Amino acid sequence: MILDIDAGNTRIKWRVLDQGRAISCGDQLTESVRQLAALDITDAESIQRIRLSSVAGSDIIESLQNQFNCPLEFAVVDESAAGIICGYKDYQQLGVDRWLAVIAAHKKTADSLIVIDAGSAVTIDIVGAQGAHQGGYIVPGLRLMHQALWQGTEHIKVEAKSVANITTPGRSTDDAVDKGCLLLLVSTIESLVNQYGCKLVITGGDGLILRDQLSVPADYYPDLVLEGLAVAGVGFKVLD
Repeated sequence: MILDIDAGNTRIKWRVLDQGRAISCGDQLTESVRQLAALDITDAESIQRIRLSSVAGSDIIESLQNQFNCPLEFAVVDESAAGIICGYKDYQQLGVDRWLAVIAAHKKTADSLIVIDAGSAVTIDIVGAQGAHQGGYIVPGLRLMHQALWQGTEHIKVEAKSVANITTPGRSTDDAVDKGCLLLLVSTIESLVNQYGCKLVITGGDGLILRDQLSVPADYYPDLVLEGLAVAGVGFKVLD
């Protein structure tokens, strides 16, 4: 069996594949893995291969190494892989989670794409129809925006949530913050869709919140990074 892991700054998602079929999956806070020093998964002894996308710290990697009896295979960014040509001048500077999300989205459709990963940060990647990654943008995610606005006040409110209508002004401070943060992200995304005329694909923990506010069509896939780990042609570095 194969264990795929997407280790982010806030959450860690995983799934177990048996002959290419997902037989279990889960997610937990990254901080909980730090505290438990282990991933909350059963049948760890049955895992024969681990494929990993990680932007988390070295302590998370050490915990995973100690938990499992097989090497960790780290996904790496290449100049090109699985039909995608990296648009960064230094391809190694591109985040591996962005790379895998782009690869997985491109596998679903050969159209030109805008790929949004809405997590702690919101990453936006532009991909041409022939798989030419053109680069992208990184902006604070909803929780980081909330945290920045409430920091230093008596309020501790960093939860990102959907609102009824972001085009009408908020009539309380909480509502104004919720709507303002969403409006900034939605306006940015819609501007890029209008500029490039691309198909829009969204993933990430806050992806549904964003999709529900957009006036342009968007496909939402919750596990693009995990899916990218399983695409043929993706490169890995083995850590014993």
